[in-house]
Amino acid sequence: MADNGDDDSQYRIKEGDYVVLKRGDIFKAAQIQLKKKVIFEKQWIYLDNAVGHFYRTTFEIGSGGTLHPKKSKELESSTAAKEAGTDNRNIVDDGKSQKLTRDDIEMLKEQGLKGQEIIQQLIDNSSTFKDKTEYAQDKYIKKKKKKYENTVMILKPSCRILAM
Repeated sequence: MADNGDDDSQYRIKEGDYVVLKRGDIFKAAQIQLKKKVIFEKQWIYLDNAVGHFYRTTFEIGSGGTLHPKKSKELESSTAAKEAGTDNRNIVDDGKSQKLTRDDIEMLKEQGLKGQEIIQQLIDNSSTFKDKTEYAQDKYIKKKKKKYENTVMILKPSCRILAM
């Protein structure tokens, strides 16, 4: 390899590049084109703001489908101190364990709360969360992250990634 000053350009996203979008276990191939909408997991995204960033950068999807690079400290700040129950048999799914209504959650979104903050509000307002087993709590958090955290990672296509 030639040792020149523009050596990291192969690791940066450029217009016209083919990339792989990743959220959780879901992958989608796309091409970076300015002012072109890409549908990913029932959500419209403009990939314009990804140009110039490194591959494997995690972006937060803002209003209107614009991408904003996510700060590294924001990644994985899950609930650290969990209080878990030992058994789920006594938990009844009657729909009354969550104190927040759909309207309340929409209001939180309009106030500009991030996905992790909304998930924390859901946990705090759930009367049965502390009674669930640790596995059930992790499952609940994972399900809510998929619904409320709007993040996507942009990867460089490789044989391994494309096979997935």
